[in-house]
Amino acid sequence: DVGAFCNGILAGLVSITAGCAAVEPWESIIIGLVGGLMYQATSMLIKKLKIDDVVDAFAVHGACGCWGILAVGFFGNPDEGIGGNGVF
Repeated sequence: DVGAFCNGILAGLVSITAGCAAVEPWESIIIGLVGGLMYQATSMLIKKLKIDDVVDAFAVHGACGCWGILAVGFFGNPDEGIGGNGVF
């Protein structure tokens, strides 16, 4: 499905937008990959709940945007002057 493929890419980009200046490059890859998985899970859940979202806007922008905000706290390193708690 080309639409889902493109939305998965967009989901990764949305996920990293919040923390693009606050994480290391390797962390951004992980955040983007988790964002793609988050998109897929949310899209399947929305379809199962029979909620009308034709273009998966909530799955891409809502769920992945929230994940991106949380990821800043998980991946940021305060010792390097980067915001977040630096769990990873």
